[in-house]
Amino acid sequence: MLAACAVYAVYTVALKRRPEVPGMAIFGVMAAAAMLAAVPFAMGEAIAGAAQMPTARGWAVVAFVIVFPSFVAQLMFMRGVELIGPGRAGVFINLVPLFASAFSVLVLGERFAAYHALALTMVLGGIALAERAPRRSA
Repeated sequence: MLAACAVYAVYTVALKRRPEVPGMAIFGVMAAAAMLAAVPFAMGEAIAGAAQMPTARGWAVVAFVIVFPSFVAQLMFMRGVELIGPGRAGVFINLVPLFASAFSVLVLGERFAAYHALALTMVLGGIALAERAPRRSA
């Protein structure tokens, strides 16, 4: 997770210097790279006999993840970096676990627990503090 956070931070900063191409083009390249990276693991599961096809509900969850967290959220994040810069936009990446918890409750029927409420409060409080901090001029 720490490595993933570091890579995402680099990605966020690099977005500010991205080529003048539509977000869809960048998203397409990232999606293709992710698919190519996943293929060896999927083949390994298939060869080992451990691959399982999703149920109808599983396919619905996959479709939801493809459209909202993977597609819409990434395009909006790219636009956010473009509008407010990587420093401010990077703070909002902390909302990912909150949305994951909310979707696990709403989509998967997980139970909302006290630790979810505590995490929600801490993340939103941290974002509020970060947004209230005085900005240094360039």
